[in-house]
Amino acid sequence: MQVDVLILADGIVAKHLLQRIVKNYVTTNRYHVVYMDDSIKPDIDNENFLFYKLDPTSFVKLSQLFKRRFTEVVIVLANKIDTLASFENVRKLDPNVTTVILDRWDLQIEGKNFIRLDANEILANRVVDHLPNVPVIAQNVGLGEGEIMEVLVPFGSAYVYRHVGSIEQKNWKIAAIYRNNKLILPTPDLMIYPNDLLLLIGEPSVLKEVFKSIKREVGQFPMPFGLNSYLFIDMEALSTKSLRHMVLGAIYVHKRFKDKKLIIRIINPNDLEFLDFIRKYDSEDVEVIIDYYGKEIFTLMKKDIKSFRVGLFITHAFLFEKSNFRKFLYTLSIPVLALSDKSMDNLKEVGLILSKNSNVEKISSIVFDIAIQLKLSLKLFQYSEEEKNEKVIEHFENLATIFSKPIIIKKSKTNPIREIIQNENNILMVYPFSKKVADAKIWNIFCTDPEALFYRLNQYPQIFIPTS
Repeated sequence: MQVDVLILADGIVAKHLLQRIVKNYVTTNRYHVVYMDDSIKPDIDNENFLFYKLDPTSFVKLSQLFKRRFTEVVIVLANKIDTLASFENVRKLDPNVTTVILDRWDLQIEGKNFIRLDANEILANRVVDHLPNVPVIAQNVGLGEGEIMEVLVPFGSAYVYRHVGSIEQKNWKIAAIYRNNKLILPTPDLMIYPNDLLLLIGEPSVLKEVFKSIKREVGQFPMPFGLNSYLFIDMEALSTKSLRHMVLGAIYVHKRFKDKKLIIRIINPNDLEFLDFIRKYDSEDVEVIIDYYGKEIFTLMKKDIKSFRVGLFITHAFLFEKSNFRKFLYTLSIPVLALSDKSMDNLKEVGLILSKNSNVEKISSIVFDIAIQLKLSLKLFQYSEEEKNEKVIEHFENLATIFSKPIIIKKSKTNPIREIIQNENNILMVYPFSKKVADAKIWNIFCTDPEALFYRLNQYPQIFIPTS
């Protein structure tokens, strides 16, 4: 759930704050940054960052920004007078907006919807944390691996106005709720309200998914990999029939995924009828680019991926099976959709083969995201009865509850690839895009790993999700 945050920034602390946001939280919110000194402005070109060079102590200038509604205002300025003046301006413009101030001068400020961060107190607490025989309170507690997490419940969240007891908490718990600066120990009949701060304890991987479900991050694919989808067509490599299937498949996912735009790059154009066919789709959100100059394809694709901020690369299974092409795509670290000559319009399920390694767990939330956006059933094929596999199934069952997305589990004591070929017709297969996929030897008769045997299911469309 993306919201608008206004940051009034000046000084070295503000500079570090902006750098930290750019590095770690660039896709979380839309940031409107007011600054006066060019030296603190980060070098970034991102639609989630809007910069305004103006004096925040000027009521008239600042009022122009408040034509939109901000969820939060953060004031990190270099001197006391500017901080107080800017705070007063914000209060006059929107008395109800939550305002966070970094205070280095022991400011005497009162009012509602106001959070004062005492810089001196924060630094002192960090030093105390490193003294012997002193307990650490709500910071660096436990293993430090993410097993303790705070989550602010936004308006519109699926968790709002629900009783704690109605939320299934498997491998995680709501340990406490902070409301109006008061600690509340949860009971089954306690209701969760907007702006409650939940203290969660549980498995780090589970808490990440709980956080996403509370913040409603599901349904954003191809984010966080990129904004746009990219279809690469080599007209000399495929038949006209396959080319048409590729275009229709790309249009299918573009209409359903949350990509901003579909870029269609064509090389080696040699069929005027097909070019006329594809130009019909050229529109505001579908851009057709034809290369007539025979540029080196890897250089061309790499440039396109960066300039178009691609989050999903679309190609054909025939090209994906080429070792050098597949290894190149692996280096891009973005999802790849390898289309077949089957129509995407008839898809009914998203399929995932569970195996002994942990790669499938790494892509689990994205698998749910894909199934939810495409409005398809999610079917898991269990490769063995080993305990490791049972834990993976438990992980997916937990996510199914969190995302309210039922799953189908198909258990088999043998490699399920043969069963899929025999019994499945309208399925989209999902794989971790691991090094085993990149280095796979096609038609290796001694291989039993389903990731390395992806090519045996190339009659179905396949999505490969990066694992790192």
